[in-house]
Amino acid sequence: MKSQLKKLKDCKMKLVVEVEPERVEERYREVLRGIQGAVTLPGFRQGKAPADLVEKKYLKEAEEELLKAIIPETYHQSVATHKVEPVSMPAIADIQFERGKKLTFTAEFESAPEISLKNYKGIRLKRADEEVVDDDVEKAIQSLLESRAQLVDISPLRPVQKGDFIAADIEIIQNGQYIPGRKDVILHIDQHPEDDFFEKIIGAQVDETKEINVDFSPEEKAQGLVGRKPFYKVHVKALREKKMPELTDDFAKEFQKETVAELKIAVRRDVANYKHSEAYHKMKNELYDRLLEMHSFVVPEGLLRKQTERLINQAKAGQLKSGMPADAVEKESEKWQKEAAEKAERQLRLYFILQRIFDKEDIEIDEIAIQRKLEQLAQESNRPIDEVRSMFESDLRESMKEERAVDFLLANAKFEEDKKGDKK
Repeated sequence: MKSQLKKLKDCKMKLVVEVEPERVEERYREVLRGIQGAVTLPGFRQGKAPADLVEKKYLKEAEEELLKAIIPETYHQSVATHKVEPVSMPAIADIQFERGKKLTFTAEFESAPEISLKNYKGIRLKRADEEVVDDDVEKAIQSLLESRAQLVDISPLRPVQKGDFIAADIEIIQNGQYIPGRKDVILHIDQHPEDDFFEKIIGAQVDETKEINVDFSPEEKAQGLVGRKPFYKVHVKALREKKMPELTDDFAKEFQKETVAELKIAVRRDVANYKHSEAYHKMKNELYDRLLEMHSFVVPEGLLRKQTERLINQAKAGQLKSGMPADAVEKESEKWQKEAAEKAERQLRLYFILQRIFDKEDIEIDEIAIQRKLEQLAQESNRPIDEVRSMFESDLRESMKEERAVDFLLANAKFEEDKKGDKK
C-alpha cells in the first residue's frame, strides 16, 4: 500500500491512497466467503452454494462490501503511517476500483493543528490572595443572618421611606395598551440613579395608589425605543421592614452547630475553601491568557463551526428554560454568533495547547479516579457500568488530561510576591 499526504490550507489535509491488486483481491475473497456462508440459493442449503454462483448473483453487493471494508481500513493505516491526527470525518472521493487492478481513492479531512510549544514551564503568574481575615468571617455571618431575616409589618403605620419593603399590586400601561400586572409583589424601596420608579413611591401611604410615569432607561433608549412612556399604577397594600435574627447559640443550631463559636469556626473554614477555589480559578484564567498569548495557530474550521453551534444551542436552551419565548430566543441568537465564535475559538485553542503539553510531559491519568467517577455516574443514573463507560469515559479522560496539564503548569509556574511581600 502506498499513500501520499498533502497539506491543503491551515488544518485541511488530502490523503491519496493506492492499494495493491493482491490485497484488494484477498479482501474481496474474504467478503465473498462471508456472503456465501450467509445466503441460500435454490437447490442448496444455506452456506453450501458454490462460490462462483454466489459471486454471479451477489457481485455488486460483494464489491460494495469490499469498498466499505477496505477503504476505512487502509485510510486509518495511512493516517497512522503519516502520524497525523484527524479531527473530522474524512470526505472520500475519486474512488478508482476495477478487479485485478490497484484501488485508489482520496480522503480529505481536518487534522489537529501543528503547535510549536513555547516556554510553558516557569510562566509568571500572580498568586491570588487566600488569607481569611476576621472581616471576611463577619461578612459571611451577616449573610447567614440575612438569609434568616423576616419581613414584619411596620407599626404604627407611616409613609413609605427609602429602605422599606412594600407589598403591592401593580398595573402596567405601555404604548397605550394594558399589560396584565402582578399581585402581592414585594418591592424593596431602593433608589437607583438611573431609575426614579422607587423614588416616586416614597411618601405613599398604605392603601394608597400611586400613578407613576417612568422614562426609558439608557439601555432602552440605545435600543431605539420611542413612543409613550410606561405608566404604572402601584397600590400599596402593606408596609414592612426587615427584622434580623440575633446571633445566638439557638441561631447556630439552625446550621447544625451547638454554639456561635462553633458556627464561626465552620464559617471561617467555608470562607477559606471559597477563597482557595476562587484563587485557583483566577490563577487558571491568567494561565490560560498567558498560554494563548504565547501560542498562535489556526484551529480546524469544522471543529470551530461545531463548537460555536454547540455554545449557541446551550445559550438557547438556557433562555428557553428561563421562560423566554421561542421566537425571541431565535431572534436573540443571531446576536450571539460573534461572541460564541470567539469563545469557541478560545476553548479549542486551549484544548489543543493543553493536550500537547500533556503528551510531551508524559503526564499520567489517574485510572482509579476515572473508575470511581464512572461508578458514581452509574449509581446516579441507575445505568449499567458498561453503558456509562461507553457514554462518558472518553469525555472524562479528555477532561482529566486538561486538569492534569493545568496542575502541571501551575506547579511549575513562577509566582510574584503576595501582598505581604513573602515569596510563594
